[in-house]
Amino acid sequence: MRDRPIGEPGLEDTLALLERLEEVLGSGSRLPFTGRVLVDIDECFDIVGQIGMNLPGEFRQARRINSDREALIDEARARADQIIRAAEEDARDRVKDHYLTAQAQAQADEILSDAERRAADIRREAYDYAYQVLRDLDRRLQSVFGVIREGMEELQPGRPEDAYPTEEPPRPESGYGTGDDR
Repeated sequence: MRDRPIGEPGLEDTLALLERLEEVLGSGSRLPFTGRVLVDIDECFDIVGQIGMNLPGEFRQARRINSDREALIDEARARADQIIRAAEEDARDRVKDHYLTAQAQAQADEILSDAERRAADIRREAYDYAYQVLRDLDRRLQSVFGVIREGMEELQPGRPEDAYPTEEPPRPESGYGTGDDR
């Protein structure tokens, strides 16, 4: 059973994009004598853009989970009300006999208590699940944002000249492209 329409990105897609971003960042070319790495910035921004497009789907999924939780709570309440009504009807039918009335009241109280306990369990499980999903998403996004911030700091315009490698690239041996157009 699918929780989302066909073609709508989900958590798995976002996780795959995060892994792809990690691969791109990890496979960059290292600059000699520095801790710096050259990466394809367009590819990184493309991946980050795709992640951004997936997030609304994941937020919809979280809302859907919340909605499902509310539906379960409403269903439990309706069932509890139904059980209570049934117990009250049963109690009215047995009101002639004091012993049967006391027994029916105890049973109704037990059913109500059980229904409330089940509704509380369902509510707690739904909250826990939604919290786990959102906490996992937050942790993954914080990791991605950390990587992005580090990359942006390394590529920030206006950095002091000594922050860049001091090695000059080799010059071509011919006069072509050296500025000597004589």
